[in-house]
Amino acid sequence: MKTKLRLDQVTKSYGSVRALRPTSLDVPEGEFLTLLGPSGSGKSTLLQILAGLTACDQGDVWIDGRLSTNTAPHDRGIGLIFQNYALFPHLTVAQNIAFPLEMRRLPRAEIKRRVARMLEVVQLPQVGDRLPRELSGGQQQRVAFARCSVYEPSIILMDEPLGALDKRLRDDMQTEIRRLHKELGATILYVTHDQEEAMAMSDRICLMNDGGIAQLGTPSEIYFRPRSVFAAEFVGHANFVAPVSETPSSKCMVRPENIRILKEGEKADTVVNAILEDTIMLGAFSRHVARLGTGERLIAVNWSDENGVPLHLGETVRLGWDACNTVMLAMEAGQ
Repeated sequence: MKTKLRLDQVTKSYGSVRALRPTSLDVPEGEFLTLLGPSGSGKSTLLQILAGLTACDQGDVWIDGRLSTNTAPHDRGIGLIFQNYALFPHLTVAQNIAFPLEMRRLPRAEIKRRVARMLEVVQLPQVGDRLPRELSGGQQQRVAFARCSVYEPSIILMDEPLGALDKRLRDDMQTEIRRLHKELGATILYVTHDQEEAMAMSDRICLMNDGGIAQLGTPSEIYFRPRSVFAAEFVGHANFVAPVSETPSSKCMVRPENIRILKEGEKADTVVNAILEDTIMLGAFSRHVARLGTGERLIAVNWSDENGVPLHLGETVRLGWDACNTVMLAMEAGQ
């Protein structure tokens, strides 16, 4: 598959603060790649370097096989979308979408055609004559996407675009952005600190921490096969049990979905007794918190079963999981 974007040993510091350690990354054409990490991990700095908004200290940026380290932002063929939408409040929706085409001096008829098409693509054909303030937050974000996409960039960079929306609207917009990605076929780099958002939308996730890439992989790989304690704890909930005697410098991690409350006679590769402290019904799933004799707490997430044997807080339950669902992780400094 053709490489669309490439970072080669790129670094960035702000005075004595190291924002980005030597970082290399290849992004295939058409991929939806999410840069995920906590605040200060380097994800926004990396995005700004790709966009040409920030110059790197060392290393190179390649776009479509061309060295683009010093290429001006407007010559990189990249569309940008930010959290604040950046719509012109005095222009109508149609005028906002048309703006980048007018800057490129396209013929009036072509501008009108493209604006109409983008309004259809983002499913807002009826709002072209409205002002941004007359739209909901989700509608404004779709207009921002339309304006970014109307001049047909092959690369779209999105920096926390859904951060200002409430959860229900964020969920709706995640589906919408995925649909638009498939329809337009662009390569998308998406910055977020929201783990669920990254898991739901990405072809691959680039998990960042302390100015570098902690792990790069599919959502499933990052979730079920984390390569570090940081990755295990940052993405989802991680259950850790005491290190095995043969490898005292390691931790044993199991995800809540892989721990079962065992029925009488049911077996598992690892079985422990625990006191049930809490059960929360979440609809199709139930979340159970149980305390081991060592004082450690384990969380198990199982299918809800209205016909199952009722559980009572304070009772002893048997928790079990299989060896194939256990991940051994090296303990990191300070742990």
